[in-house]
This record gives sequence, C-alpha cells and structure tokens, in this order.
Amino acid sequence: MAEEIVWGKSLRSALGQARTGNKLVLVAFLSQECEACIKMNKCTLITESVREYIKKYFVPVKYESGKDSDQFMRFGVTEKPAVIVFDSAGNEILRKIGYFEPGIFIEKLEKARKKASHRASRQ
Repeated sequence: MAEEIVWGKSLRSALGQARTGNKLVLVAFLSQECEACIKMNKCTLITESVREYIKKYFVPVKYESGKDSDQFMRFGVTEKPAVIVFDSAGNEILRKIGYFEPGIFIEKLEKARKKASHRASRQ
C-alpha cells in the first residue's frame, strides 16, 4: 500500500528536491470550502494509484486558500481546485483547473511528464 502524500509548503524547496531527484514539482491549490476541492482530497488524492504515481515522479506542494492566499495571487490562481506542474528549473509545464477522477488525473500528470521530457530533449 502506498504511503500518504507528504505535501511540502515551499516551491523553492520542492524545486531543489526535484533537481536532485530527477522529478517534476506538482503544486495543488485547494480549499476547505470548495466542493470540488474536498472531492479531490477525498476521492482522487487518497487513491493508491495516484499516491504511488505522485511519489514516484513528483515533489508535491499544497497551498490552501486563506492561509496561503499570497501563493494563489503569485501564480494567478483564481479558480479551485487547480494544479500546476513545474520542471525542476521552475518552468510551468501544465496548469489544470477542476476536479479529476483518479485515472484522468494520472493521465494529465503523464502528459506533463511527456511534455517536460520533450522539452528537456530539445535543449
């Protein structure tokens, strides 16, 4: 069984970990008051396949509306739930808004990995 996702709070720290671990950074913007966010937390992010996938390929960071509102403004996030994927250099690879079922969520993350890999191979 996959462990729970250990969410970081610092993008800077996550980028450093991503560089040393050869991973991408997954930043989730959520809210305790948003129905789709609650569903994302309770139905998608707790699924074993999602937890394993994130642990294997990403350094996860989570920001909550209210206490992390400065981060929402910094990244221009006005709708929730939102997910942004960055490469280890801090380049935005993917931005998605809304709730995704586990299988679809993994598909979106896989597209981000392929896009990042393609970008890296062109450099």
